[in-house]
Amino acid sequence: MRVSKFHRGLIAVALAAGIASSCGGKTPQVAKGPVPVLVTRVQQTSVPVMVEYVAHAESIQQIDLVPRVEGVLEGVYFRNGSVVHRGQILMQIQQDQYLAAVQAAQGDLDKAQAQLVRAKSNVQNQTAEAKLAQALAAYQYQKTQLARIGPLAAKLAVSQQDYDQTKTQYDIAVADVVAARANLQDVLLNQSTSVLDAQGSLAQAEAQLTNAKLNLSYTVISSPVTGIISFIQVDQGNYVSPAKTPTLATVAAIDPIKIIFQLSESDYIKLAPRLRSMQNKRLPPLLQLYLSDGSLYPYRGTPTNLNNAIDQQTGTISVEAIFPNTEALLRPGEFARVDFPISIQPNALLVPQAAVQSLQGASTVYVLGPQNKLQLRTVETGTNYNNDVIIESGVKAGESVVVGGGTNLQPDMTVAPTQAPAKR
Repeated sequence: MRVSKFHRGLIAVALAAGIASSCGGKTPQVAKGPVPVLVTRVQQTSVPVMVEYVAHAESIQQIDLVPRVEGVLEGVYFRNGSVVHRGQILMQIQQDQYLAAVQAAQGDLDKAQAQLVRAKSNVQNQTAEAKLAQALAAYQYQKTQLARIGPLAAKLAVSQQDYDQTKTQYDIAVADVVAARANLQDVLLNQSTSVLDAQGSLAQAEAQLTNAKLNLSYTVISSPVTGIISFIQVDQGNYVSPAKTPTLATVAAIDPIKIIFQLSESDYIKLAPRLRSMQNKRLPPLLQLYLSDGSLYPYRGTPTNLNNAIDQQTGTISVEAIFPNTEALLRPGEFARVDFPISIQPNALLVPQAAVQSLQGASTVYVLGPQNKLQLRTVETGTNYNNDVIIESGVKAGESVVVGGGTNLQPDMTVAPTQAPAKR
């Protein structure tokens, strides 16, 4: 709404009349000297146009702590709702039976290792090889005897009985060699089978020991992430099990924390090119967050993820943003408001919020005029930007406006201005 100079004059007159009325109709006393005030210049710059969305906080990682073995919950080592760190021991389940299982599995492993050593022993192999060597030696001897007596038998120099006896001894020696070789092969095969069986038993014993140690490790429950832990769901001393105790507590990682808000379809179309750059991690921290009490959250956030579809019922699309949360002020489920810059307004006029006053439904500021006299201006305000207000009309860049100082200021009052410190 724009206010003409005429109406501005009426407002100034009404203000003066109101002051006179409040003094019982008496003319107010005029200060003997200039009233000290704090002034700052109207700034002209390009500012982002912010659009506000309702948002809520979620943990970037929320993990339920569940029992993976059964037993009595012997120890709880955290305070409900406190900060816990990754690897910190939180709870312990009774360990007696799991320690015994580890010891039994270690004994089975030792036994399996001994069986493997015995299976790899080559005593039987050496015995079989010695028998084969003995059979080969006997064979060579009988072969020599047969070769010697054969020509003599042909010349009838020896009896047929002697020849037949030598030939029989030779045949026996050949059979002994065949039997000794078969026995050696059988011994080697049996040893190979025994080694494989022993290796299988050893692997099974190792697996059982690993499983027993794993179950023992499950009796100690540590925090998988750094975050805030919920209240304990099962009191110390109760019996817990994977089947009957689904959750002992929950740990939520909250630094940084995820803020989710719904972007309207029309704003999404305007922001689509910028949102696509989220995939390349190029967006700076450009989101402002206002808490439920209206206070500005001290850290800015960065949009990181965009949902894959627009909700046809609401006409919005979900956006995820990440905010620092080093002081754990934000908690999962908390509601807030997000300011998202959808465009840039060039040459915007900015004055501090403290300079703008409300008078009979209109926004006004005191401008420092010639000879340090105050001028009451009615202004048309736009949106807020940080601690400033965008002024659409009513002041010019470079003019000085009052941001603090004297009380009961009036139009045409002479003041002693002091420049406010520059913003950092």
